[in-house]
Amino acid sequence: MATTVLHTTDVFEFDVLPYPGWSKSTPVPQSVATDFVSLYHPKAGQIQFKQLGLSHIHAMEMRWDTTEDIELHDKTVSNTSTTIDINFVLEGSLDTQFQGIGHQLPMRSQTHNLIHTPETGHINRMKGRQSMSMMLISLDKQYFGQLIGQEDAWSEQVLTDLHFDRPFSGGKGAQTITPQMLYLLDDIRNCKATGPMRNLLIQSRLLELLALEVEQFKGPESMLSTLIPVEEVEKLHQLKAYLEANFLQEHSLAQLSRYCLLNEFKVKKGFRQLFNTSVFNFIRSLRMDYAGQLLRNSSLSVDEIADKLSYEYAQHFSIAFKKYTGLTPSEFKQGKFRTPTA
Repeated sequence: MATTVLHTTDVFEFDVLPYPGWSKSTPVPQSVATDFVSLYHPKAGQIQFKQLGLSHIHAMEMRWDTTEDIELHDKTVSNTSTTIDINFVLEGSLDTQFQGIGHQLPMRSQTHNLIHTPETGHINRMKGRQSMSMMLISLDKQYFGQLIGQEDAWSEQVLTDLHFDRPFSGGKGAQTITPQMLYLLDDIRNCKATGPMRNLLIQSRLLELLALEVEQFKGPESMLSTLIPVEEVEKLHQLKAYLEANFLQEHSLAQLSRYCLLNEFKVKKGFRQLFNTSVFNFIRSLRMDYAGQLLRNSSLSVDEIADKLSYEYAQHFSIAFKKYTGLTPSEFKQGKFRTPTA
């Protein structure tokens, strides 16, 4: 089947479906739509959208059932020169060529991108007879720059490109939507709150989503916590707080698993991934730090401290303490410090 070439003005009524951007002279109202608006085009298909107009952020949830293969040319004058634009594709696929960006950005189901395109004239290519679901987000570029800071190479390059109004994409290709991102997107799309609280909740979720996306674009080393579902992250933080308050008690992995309502594998793997240490190394470090405080600030003997930490033999405590601090308990109590090794 031949591809049908259309212009955005052929498909969209821009007084009904504005571009998800804005200018300082026409600020977006503080509102979050709860119902979808529908449009139909015989060649493009059925389009439904719901807009989220917030301070510095404008988002649009879009569902598109295409009829034919189409190539959609956008020649409209928009506010893209003042915005950072993000697309989360939840279902379906499209290929986009942005003006000023040298490579095409293929978007597949469960992927996302981030772009800045000061020039108009991008092209979207979509297959017919498919259902697409997307979340489109635009942020004021100055606001975006304030959010990301300049503490790493990726952020510095983005800020430089924004300063000189150069087009750029967050990465060379689309990135995979992580489980934590998917959780936030679902929360945004299905928020049950009403009134001002709904706006506040959705805006906080959008900012959290942006933070996860930026971390992903910065590189794999920033992705440790984003690979853990958000509900598991919360439970692991609760477990950490519990251990900090109960580190003198004896713990088993099974007992800790029951406490935080995660299976043992998720406790072991997730705790190390999130806090860069194992559960039991964390407990051990809390105990050794506490022992150090007792040695320096109390009159308890080494034997009494060993007993307080549930060691059967003081010698075993002394060995563990020296392994942790580099000093025996007696040396530590006397105020000595470990000599740095070359």
